[in-house]
Amino acid sequence: SIRGEAKPLTEVHDVLTVTLVPGSTYALEGGSIAPSNMSTVPSTGTPILLLNQEMVDALISEYRNVVSFVGKMYNTDILLPMFFKHFGKPEEGGLGEAYHLGVFGKTGSGKSFLARMICSIYARWQQMSIFGLDPTGEYVREIRNNGLLKKCINLVKRNVSVYGVSEISLTKTESLRRILLVSEFLDRMGVRARENQEYAANLIAEFFERNPSVSTPTGVIPSLSNAHQNFVFERMLDYIQQHAQRIYVTRDQQQRVLLTIQNQRQMLFNIWQPIARLFAGGRKTVEEILKDLCINREIVFVDLSEVSATDVYWNDRVMSIVIDDILKSLVDQAGRRWRETGSLLNLLVMTDEAHRFIYRETPEIDEFRILKNTFVRSVLETRKYGLGWMFISQSLATLDLEILRQMRIYLIGYGLSWGSERYTLEQLVGSGSHIELYSSFKDPQTAATLGRKEYPFMAYGPISPLSISGKPVFFNELDYHSEFLKQNNFTF
Repeated sequence: SIRGEAKPLTEVHDVLTVTLVPGSTYALEGGSIAPSNMSTVPSTGTPILLLNQEMVDALISEYRNVVSFVGKMYNTDILLPMFFKHFGKPEEGGLGEAYHLGVFGKTGSGKSFLARMICSIYARWQQMSIFGLDPTGEYVREIRNNGLLKKCINLVKRNVSVYGVSEISLTKTESLRRILLVSEFLDRMGVRARENQEYAANLIAEFFERNPSVSTPTGVIPSLSNAHQNFVFERMLDYIQQHAQRIYVTRDQQQRVLLTIQNQRQMLFNIWQPIARLFAGGRKTVEEILKDLCINREIVFVDLSEVSATDVYWNDRVMSIVIDDILKSLVDQAGRRWRETGSLLNLLVMTDEAHRFIYRETPEIDEFRILKNTFVRSVLETRKYGLGWMFISQSLATLDLEILRQMRIYLIGYGLSWGSERYTLEQLVGSGSHIELYSSFKDPQTAATLGRKEYPFMAYGPISPLSISGKPVFFNELDYHSEFLKQNNFTF
């Protein structure tokens, strides 16, 4: 208690003013409930009732077959209905275009669980395919270990394939040229200056282009897919020796390269082999993965972590080159399909750890800059192709603004309400009472010490029949291992 003077009862002291802002308006039309507009202010005495589950069920009765549930309205037990439609034709239940989504939140905010739920829901659409870029291997491990994500996907009779870096094969000499330039192979061969390294990388790529196959004592074999074998490597070195003048003009510098090739062949082969294994045959090629996605309508995740990169040359720069190769091929195929047949690709690309690829600032390293530009260009162009993107990230402030602006749906968890994160958030969804409510979210880790862990989110965009006014809606994430399965009829 607090001792002090009590003010006399006045109109200030005993009147409580509550401001209500309409989130969605519905009207009865022809015996059914339909979205409407509030054209006049409700008259004095209009009763106000608290929303309950029965009211929500009545509002969504006509959409029950297409709504899903990933959370309950904030601080209630009322399920929040959400739309996660495929990107195909409207007459087939689709949107007629792709949506770009973002799932954001601090580490431990529940964004990974939410991304799994969204993936499971999208997997229900048999005509839709999903491609996951997994830099940490988090989703791939769950699928390989027959975790809940795989069980949900299998339950709806979908094929899901996972590949590590060592299980896929690149096929383009342009990728080989770029990887050589970020490796130490050319430097150890005696080619030091960047300009000369480009000449040497072009020369090696030219060897494989002019010699798509090579003759061996046992027959003819493809050259690039067997580049990790010593026989092909020796043929490549012979080609370099024959054209050393195209790398260096001066005789002394040519001689340095020739002597290195002559005396250090085994050392060069040891460096070359992990690079060449990125192109090795007998593995799933990028083209085959794209066929599974675009034609066979499969779900594919690629583990891009170092753990999956056994016996191959791998680092962040090489990863950027590989992702760039895949995405450009995918976008080209989507664009060609749309121009030639008018059909939509109906594919979602999930990118985890997006802050590693789409920096706000222009990266100084060429490979990172090229990949970022590929992402930006793809997000700007592919909506009409039926190719959508979902980015999962710990940050808003570090992501490219153009990509953020192109998103239709934002799902924002705890931890982005300070400093530059809050400024970016207000740029995207505006300022006002909804930002103050978001800022009041409790840390899920702190809440866990008091009982059940809760993961609050703010959703902005055309995601729910209760957000048709365009204002954000708030929800607590369902428990991934129990409530989500029950409410969305994933029964094992």
